[in-house]
Amino acid sequence: MQGVVWKVLAVWMVVFNVVSVTAKSIDLTLEEEYTEYSDQDDDFVIGEPLKKNANQFCLEFESEDFIPWDKQDPGLFGGDMKLSGGKTGIVSLKERWPDALIPYTISASYTPRQREIIGSAINALHNNTCIRFVPRAKETNYVRIKKTGGGCWSDVGMIGLRQTLSLDDRCILASIPGLIVHELMHTLGFYHEHQRPDRDEFVSIDLNNVEPKNRGYFQKMSEWDFLTRKFSYDYGSVTHYPSNAFAKNSKKPVILKLKGNNPYIANRKAFSPVDVEKLNDWYCNSTDDYLYF
Repeated sequence: MQGVVWKVLAVWMVVFNVVSVTAKSIDLTLEEEYTEYSDQDDDFVIGEPLKKNANQFCLEFESEDFIPWDKQDPGLFGGDMKLSGGKTGIVSLKERWPDALIPYTISASYTPRQREIIGSAINALHNNTCIRFVPRAKETNYVRIKKTGGGCWSDVGMIGLRQTLSLDDRCILASIPGLIVHELMHTLGFYHEHQRPDRDEFVSIDLNNVEPKNRGYFQKMSEWDFLTRKFSYDYGSVTHYPSNAFAKNSKKPVILKLKGNNPYIANRKAFSPVDVEKLNDWYCNSTDDYLYF
């Protein structure tokens, strides 16, 4: 069955190319200029820039059962999004990364293998959009990629100053690189597909198969605007949770598809074509001041 799932999802995949993510090393001395927001405040150690060895990608296999649903912070919106400033699902122009450039630092606690997998996910963005992750020099607004012990989660959009993209060990799976891609979408300002205001037309949610503490993760977005309507509901989006997300009984689906003959939903491999269209629309071609999700 696993093989069938991957074959079906392959239709939606955007191929991960093998071009390396390259950039200059970060000058550690520049951190002294931003002592108040220094990564050293919480023993965060800046590592080397991300690189990818194409010959080593996807050599091992991990089951999706390893996705750390139990590690997610109950206070996160949708299970993996940290909201600030009373957000309700509207990404404003000030929360879009200027010039599609996202400065980053990455913890030295990641193994070379983990860096390759993270680098591959970022490389997919570079190869399919104008978006670029660049090692931080002295930028005030930047993303730190680190292990927090709280699972897979991210701030949504550019929030200002230092923000976090949490990728713990079980978030970095070579056979399921979509876990990282999913969180990158949040960092870039996108919310979950299955939390769209119109989601009940496309999926049903069996909350009886979800622990009460986790049911809030399936709350629909309250905001709606015509800008969202120009994109059809995307069952194959990397931002869509899989059918067994947060399930008490993983053999029984929580999310059930209501339309179409293909029973599979979500994409744990890569961006869907619609994901790429959204990213390019918002960052590369956009004149809109707001994006509603």
